[in-house]
Amino acid sequence: MENTQVRIGIIHAYPSAYLIETLKATGCHIVLFVASPLTFDASDLEAVVEVPLHQPEKVIQTVVNYHREKPFDVLLPVYEGATALTAHAVERLGLPGVKVSGAAASRNKYLAYQKWFSKGIPVPLTIAIQDPTQGWKEIENHIGYPAIIKLADSMNSQGVIKVTSKDDYLKEVENLLKMLNRPINLDLQTDRNRLAYGTSPIKIIAQEYCPGTEVAVDCLVTPEKSQVLGIFEKAPATGPYFAEKMSISPTSLDTEAVQQVSQLAIDAVWALTEEKSSAAHVEIRFTDSGPKVLEAGLRPGGAYTVAAVEYLTGINPYVELLNILLGKRLRDFKSNSRAILYGGIVIPKSGVLHQIEGLEIFQKITDLLDVQILNQVEDKVYCLPQSAQPHFAYYLIGGSSRDDVLNKHRLIQESISLEISEFIPESQTVGNKS
Repeated sequence: MENTQVRIGIIHAYPSAYLIETLKATGCHIVLFVASPLTFDASDLEAVVEVPLHQPEKVIQTVVNYHREKPFDVLLPVYEGATALTAHAVERLGLPGVKVSGAAASRNKYLAYQKWFSKGIPVPLTIAIQDPTQGWKEIENHIGYPAIIKLADSMNSQGVIKVTSKDDYLKEVENLLKMLNRPINLDLQTDRNRLAYGTSPIKIIAQEYCPGTEVAVDCLVTPEKSQVLGIFEKAPATGPYFAEKMSISPTSLDTEAVQQVSQLAIDAVWALTEEKSSAAHVEIRFTDSGPKVLEAGLRPGGAYTVAAVEYLTGINPYVELLNILLGKRLRDFKSNSRAILYGGIVIPKSGVLHQIEGLEIFQKITDLLDVQILNQVEDKVYCLPQSAQPHFAYYLIGGSSRDDVLNKHRLIQESISLEISEFIPESQTVGNKS
């Protein structure tokens, strides 16, 4: 089948222009199902359909109705918050993709833990917190401190918290409960992930804390072969919150450790996909007893991860996933010897952005492949643990070596500073106006 005859459907809360431009280059017809109007021109797409992503059955029915008039060849799972929703629609339409059970487990860390544990895959001890007011007892009885508490279906480090005592737990679990009490249809600016979390009967879990190096492994699996596309080492993070400052390739791991995490990632994905073709983004942390799987999303990594893989290999994970779902063979590739790093300027506290200094540093960075400034002066900004977007800016840097890109990253981090003022209570603002 020629790509000009292929129709792709994508369910996404906030698709990037990079994703769309990449897929447009394949010549396919693209239909987006989104929660709100796009922030970029999409007039040359076949259709952009607004749907209530917090109402899954309505979304699925909208996709089914569209398919009746103009059949889809592929529903492409690229947004973490809609992988299970996409799998439901795939099953309804009889299209290629992972089973609903696998996609649902990838979205629910407790279900994933149960699958991995039953198959002997190394994973941190994980327990369900049935009563948040008493969860500290479960931690002390089964895990011990320090421990991680998190929402079972959170995304992007949102709501991932290390606790070190009963008092610590009681304080931090309130952050998770506040997130769960937010309206499900909260605006994307305040919490763009709200429509995707809190849907599981088990809302909160506790997990053994893994203190070592953390890596993300991006891979593609098919019944015929599996391929690791890239391994990215994250900046050291010890909590209590885990905002991601950078991911870099090549990693500091030795050859044996690289082989170990590569195989572990593939095994973890197979345990979820049940021999169905899929992309995956797997997060793994090292412990004294070896690497353990933290979580796995059955979709490509975020846009910068995809761009980083393409920079290093010439393989674009979006396109490769599309091809394998169309029944094409997974291509071989060879990584080049260059290095790449994607980083972020973390918002240190919630408030109103009052002043920004140091942005001129980006003009001095060689091999700056992309930079995204997400906020302007006077914007409200939000930090972890409750924020879904705890970054002021993202950047993607290429270079000749690991040290080369690390030095550029350090220079950016040291140069940019944010001055953030406290939120003014609404009652005080109203009073000032009068």
